[in-house]
Amino acid sequence: MTTQWVIDAVKLGEARNLPASDFYFRDRSQRMMSIPLTMFVLRSDSRTVVVDTGGPADEEQIRRHHAFEYEVSEAMRPENALARLGVNPDDVDIVVNTHLHWDHCSNNHLFRNAEILVQRAELGYAVAPCPANRGSYGIHEDTVPPFAQCLDRVRALDGAEEIAPGLGIVPLPGHSPGSQGVRVDAGDGTYIIPGDCVDTFENWDNGGADLPLPSGRFTDLPALYSSMTYLKGTGWLPLPAHDHSVVDKGRFGY
Repeated sequence: MTTQWVIDAVKLGEARNLPASDFYFRDRSQRMMSIPLTMFVLRSDSRTVVVDTGGPADEEQIRRHHAFEYEVSEAMRPENALARLGVNPDDVDIVVNTHLHWDHCSNNHLFRNAEILVQRAELGYAVAPCPANRGSYGIHEDTVPPFAQCLDRVRALDGAEEIAPGLGIVPLPGHSPGSQGVRVDAGDGTYIIPGDCVDTFENWDNGGADLPLPSGRFTDLPALYSSMTYLKGTGWLPLPAHDHSVVDKGRFGY
């Protein structure tokens, strides 16, 4: 019998006053937008797995380093969000970071018993990114980068891997060198949690075009196109990383 998972998409913060060109390649509208920071909690009958752990709950810490508005309400704090789901962080045995940007890994430390799965290529780049990408990895003179806080529990992956019955790692490079997604076999179909390979449904739908619209943030545009082309061909249902409708609905796969 195939293991079927239920997915909860949890909002851990909201970033505002961001240019649309950050999310939509060659967008010239000059519009500003807001995005949720999302953690995905995956549960089967016997296991709990977390995909991405969001940004820090310390708003002041964010304001020191980023020129946008950032809010974490009491309800959005990760320990409170998990409590509403009835999840004890100590019961989570796997955390997957789709990549190591600060808004996807800042709460890894909460999951004290979890093995953290990251692509080896992502780890290698995070340690010494090009200057333009240092802020994305939370590298600042006065702080320890979020990705570096739990390196003793990180297991580096080299490509695709089945990590549990019904859960698979899918390499999706382009947004960053070692970006990856998680395939989730659920009761109502197969989902893909694609990280920032797909920021929003507007990227995915792209006005009805054959291919999704790339993000405005990437390290390798041809690789990003290749990753999106692959995803379109799978027929899987995407859960974009920064789409309000995902966290508004909240639960998938039942």
